[in-house]
Amino acid sequence: MSNALMRAGEPTPGKITIVDHTGRPFRAERTVARRASYDAARTDNENKKHFAPADDLAAVGQLTPEVRRVLRKRTRHEVLNNCYAAGIVRTLVTDTVGTGARLQMLTDDDALNRSVEDLWRVWAAAADWPLTSRVLCGVEIVAGECFGVFRDSKRLERLGLPVTLDVRLIEPDQVAHPAGYYPLGNTNGDDGIECDEDGDPTTYLILKRHPGDPRSLWVTGQADRVDARNVLHWLRPERPGQFRGVTMLTPALPILAQLRRFTTATLTAAEVAALLAGVLELPDGNLDPNGPEDDDTPVAMDTIPLVRGMLLTVPGGAKVTQFKPEQPTTNHDMFVATKLREIGRAIDMPFGKVAGDHSRYNYSSGRMDDGPYWHGRDIHRQGLEAKVFDPALYRWFEFAKFAIPKLIGYEGQWWKLRHRWQYDARPVTDPVKDATADELNLTNGADTLAAIAARDGVSEEELIIARKRTMDLYVKHGLPLPPWLAGAQAPVRTATDEPAPAQEGTRAVA
Repeated sequence: MSNALMRAGEPTPGKITIVDHTGRPFRAERTVARRASYDAARTDNENKKHFAPADDLAAVGQLTPEVRRVLRKRTRHEVLNNCYAAGIVRTLVTDTVGTGARLQMLTDDDALNRSVEDLWRVWAAAADWPLTSRVLCGVEIVAGECFGVFRDSKRLERLGLPVTLDVRLIEPDQVAHPAGYYPLGNTNGDDGIECDEDGDPTTYLILKRHPGDPRSLWVTGQADRVDARNVLHWLRPERPGQFRGVTMLTPALPILAQLRRFTTATLTAAEVAALLAGVLELPDGNLDPNGPEDDDTPVAMDTIPLVRGMLLTVPGGAKVTQFKPEQPTTNHDMFVATKLREIGRAIDMPFGKVAGDHSRYNYSSGRMDDGPYWHGRDIHRQGLEAKVFDPALYRWFEFAKFAIPKLIGYEGQWWKLRHRWQYDARPVTDPVKDATADELNLTNGADTLAAIAARDGVSEEELIIARKRTMDLYVKHGLPLPPWLAGAQAPVRTATDEPAPAQEGTRAVA
């Protein structure tokens, strides 16, 4: 049978053909292998070197004692020598802790609330709890973590305080196994931290002295075993199973080093340019490489002293060229700004705060940048309260119960005594707008006086008591109450435009 007479789809003679239920042969179809593809998962000549250091280690294997030691050492060095790094740390500490977290009790017993708050205020001032909080917060930013050990203070006892509790801060270098390695039996913990089978810390190994202390040679290999109940450990883990902290400035360390090197190189080039006023060029053959003393021919690499306003004569054929001072380069400011923005993304800080320069902002962009930043500070404070402030308060209650009669008979858990922590008020760019918004939210029930007072760093009781005290003074001296004190409505703001950004040395106009 010829090919022309064969119908399409009929089996070819001499070949085995598989047919379907209708007797028609199956058509051979080309199958194409399909699979999902991620460019970032490919390894080629372009990215092989870049991703060569990548690993799949667990947190305990990635953050080894040596890795953490190197990161701590380099971060401390950069903070001590880099103005931007030092400013970043101080700004974060100030905006997170400020003058210290203040205790506000929220139980139904007003007398108990006032007694606890008064005693806490006295103790915090005597023990310098705000300073302890700031140091702890700063060490965590620089070193990745900070430890505190509860102790009974003899100094507070000599002052006659009923609460002698104090917190001794410990740098992370000092919490380590005395042998300097991971013990094989500590399968659930990490360097210097022993955990139970659930992964909860039970014991901390604290070296007798800091490894960097010259006096530590006398107590090498000696450590105290401190129960976890007596230790505060502040870190912000980023991985499951992470027991030891790493500085948040880790990705910014190379960039901070680049900033210093670039600034130094720019300054060096500018100084070299300033030292050379000009260059004397001579035709080939007219330059004496040795130059006898009685010869007027210029010597190679010789220097000619210049006097301000002088006229200069040169040998025949010579040419004097003024040195072009091309440093600092015009892109220096651009380079610094770009690098500071990159650093800011790593630590969730806007450019204005990283650089200490808000001249490039207008009112709206400044508020937009401040929003995520202050939200990050709230998250930071939440962690501090859970890991440091609340545990310290619960231990403080064990001392204070002997000084406050109503706490002696309290049989419940300390965490059941409702409370909250207050912080310094956030800086306000436009007080009129914020006050108008607060008034509107109070009127329509979208906000409360307690929440507004907390944002201002005070309690609603303090606001009301202060207002009543002022009213009593006016009445006592027979003075009429001013409109703002008599409850009159605040004047309507007539300006419709946003306030202009403040110039240097001036204040923003509302």
